Amino acid sequence: MTTAVFDLDRTLLPGTTAERIFLRRLVREGVIGVGALIKTTRFLIQERGQNAFKRVKADRPYLTGQHDATLRFHGARCVRDELIPALSERGIDFLLWHQENGHQVVLLSGSLPYVVEPLAKALNIGHVVCSQIETCRQRLTGRLIGLHPYGEAKAQLMLEFGQNHDVDFGLSYCYADHHSDEPLLRLFGQPVCVNPSDRLRQIARTNEWRVETFG
Repeated sequence: MTTAVFDLDRTLLPGTTAERIFLRRLVREGVIGVGALIKTTRFLIQERGQNAFKRVKADRPYLTGQHDATLRFHGARCVRDELIPALSERGIDFLLWHQENGHQVVLLSGSLPYVVEPLAKALNIGHVVCSQIETCRQRLTGRLIGLHPYGEAKAQLMLEFGQNHDVDFGLSYCYADHHSDEPLLRLFGQPVCVNPSDRLRQIARTNEWRVETFG
């Protein structure tokens, strides 16, 4: 089946990430406060160096103890009020073209399901691949479960998706922005580098991949 995979952060959503917008909203609403920031600071001090920042990216210590339902409530409103208005009009045009042509569409993001899933629903996208966070008694532990969609893991997750959803990679499209997405883009017969980082632009030039700007 012909499939179109859209990376969300800095692709359909230019210049930033959905989770960053969501977290700023949680701070404004008082959902995340000083206690969460202290937990994250302690985590960084204990882990030290680059490894700490990689761990914070791979886990979410600042969300520990948050109620799942509360985050879903705020996530839906964040999508309605902030994410949808910030999406690239040109990117949406590409998305609609794929939908009109009967292609299977996937929204791919390292951000959390609290914003990615309601956004996909609003855009009539049938499939989501995003970070998943562990809960215990409906509260977040701060730890991600499964693979974090970044770098090689994105490619692995899409290979697994392809096996389960009859993806014809040779006929399919992938839209992504960062050089870490190279393994993902190489899976597809139609890789499209959107708002590419300098390194991805060079990779695109070498491989004669299509480059697009979603402003």
